[in-house]
Amino acid sequence: MKAKTLESIAFIPDGNRRFAGEAGVSFLQAYRLGTQKAWDVMHWLEDYDSIKSGTFWMLSLENMRKRRAELGLLFKIFDMELKRVKSSGYFEANQVRLRFFGRLEMLPRKLLEKVREAEEFTRDFKARTINLALGYSGRAEIVDAAKKLALDAKHGWLDLSKVDEKVFAKYLYSDIEEPDLVIRTSGTKRMSGFLPYQSAYSELYFCQHYWSQFTKQDLAEAVLDYEARQRNFGK
Repeated sequence: MKAKTLESIAFIPDGNRRFAGEAGVSFLQAYRLGTQKAWDVMHWLEDYDSIKSGTFWMLSLENMRKRRAELGLLFKIFDMELKRVKSSGYFEANQVRLRFFGRLEMLPRKLLEKVREAEEFTRDFKARTINLALGYSGRAEIVDAAKKLALDAKHGWLDLSKVDEKVFAKYLYSDIEEPDLVIRTSGTKRMSGFLPYQSAYSELYFCQHYWSQFTKQDLAEAVLDYEARQRNFGK
């Protein structure tokens, strides 16, 4: 079965720290370049009419345990980028919805407020959805979903005999689209716990470039590689 039309794509933007070391730039500069690269990729996705959803793993749960100073730098960058949601005009002009998922309650209160404001501002935009994972771990997502499901069952709000894969999926952090293609940069060939439930049948593509070095041509090559694949979804 030839690969179906590419509608949902996800990115593991890996290699910022290694890029900083090899390029001789600060972590702050590397993270800023990485954040700008996410904006670049969002613009490049406009060239693909079929792609309606893009998901980026911006901050893992493990990242939340970084040294306070480094984490503070990341939060400062996120704060500045959230201000661009309205000021850039991009989301409104292109009707792009922005959604966040993960253990968002771990974010600083003011930053979380801006996350919610960005979601509310873009809530009714329909052309494309961009999902950003913050404080995300795939194992944590499944554990948290199981806890919520167990509580509903305990209170009699859920009949366990009716629980199937679709029902369980409703307890995950967000009803993001299952990615047709997952791209990881930096040459590392593993998923590291990214969307384990949603990516069961996703096609994987590993790019040798660090995230900061990822190019429009890299994206095009990944899409072409996907389109040439055969997908049978276990059948």
